[in-house]
Amino acid sequence: MNGTGREIPEPLRLLVVGAGAIGNALLPRVVRWKWEGITIMDGDRVEEKNLERQPLFAPVDIGKPKSEVVAAWLRNMPIAVRVTSRDEFLDAKNAESIIAMHDVVADCTDDAHVKRLLDRTCADHGVALISGSVHGKEAQVIALHVKGEGEAMDRADIFQGKLGGEQDGCDMRNVPLPTLEETGRRMAQLLRALVQGEAVTNGRIDLFDGMQWTAIDPPTT
Repeated sequence: MNGTGREIPEPLRLLVVGAGAIGNALLPRVVRWKWEGITIMDGDRVEEKNLERQPLFAPVDIGKPKSEVVAAWLRNMPIAVRVTSRDEFLDAKNAESIIAMHDVVADCTDDAHVKRLLDRTCADHGVALISGSVHGKEAQVIALHVKGEGEAMDRADIFQGKLGGEQDGCDMRNVPLPTLEETGRRMAQLLRALVQGEAVTNGRIDLFDGMQWTAIDPPTT
């Protein structure tokens, strides 16, 4: 498959890639919605430095897989949804098989290489992608491959080297909590639109400058 988005079913199968700071900000906002299932994917372990910026973790969780801790937190909520954890990083070997089993991906990673892999694989399988990035006090959220106008658009079509807000290995201790919360909130708004069958604009860049959001419309051909 290539560039042909699937009809969004009800309920959706959600894959959250990255259970760190952005994932912590996003999941409490969306967990109570009607999902067919939620998969949490992350190969990291909880570290002491995570506790200040990642409120789903406690000191007792240090050393445990982030995906498993977050999944356990979700299962303790009063929800009737199947929650799965995958204690592994997304890479070229597993991306296709995992993404193909879901309807929408929430990209909560801080690695530009993984973001490009998610973009390519979601495009190939017609899976909607909601991607969040943070750098310092700034944030960026974008929707790609949602069925409809512009669904074949990818990151290279949009950025073309002009916006460099993503950096590998972003230190979340340098990201203010309000920026993380705003990123999770905006990603949740887009996911809510998908769940409710509302229009989502492929390729529109939502930018947060530490104070407010602005939007940059996708390029036209």
